[in-house]
Amino acid sequence: MKRIPIDKAVPGQVLAEKLTRHDGVLLAGQGAEITEGLLRMLVRLNIDTVVIEEDESRTTQEVMDDFQKKVDDLEARFVRVAESPVLMALKKTMLYMAQRERDETLALMEKPPAVVEAHEEVPGAAGTEA
Repeated sequence: MKRIPIDKAVPGQVLAEKLTRHDGVLLAGQGAEITEGLLRMLVRLNIDTVVIEEDESRTTQEVMDDFQKKVDDLEARFVRVAESPVLMALKKTMLYMAQRERDETLALMEKPPAVVEAHEEVPGAAGTEA
């Protein structure tokens, strides 16, 4: 973990701690990715610093642990509203989003980014025809 000034934060970094407003309202949860929109909002709210994860490489177990924390958090947040079909639909949607994020992260971890070999022809590159 590392606390950095908001003007040093960049999209793609991951929050190591939940981010709350001065009155306790949750702005972003632990593990959330910093986006341009989030940065604009934090500046507008005069948030000075954020705590980010230093090591951006995560193990499969860490991804699964983060997912389980999200599931546990959802269960705790929706425990008193089990009879509300609208809130249960919201919970189901949030669970789906967490599962999708987990699956996408694991898929990216399995497939390293494609690297173009130096001897391959790249369309539009100098010396090749498009």
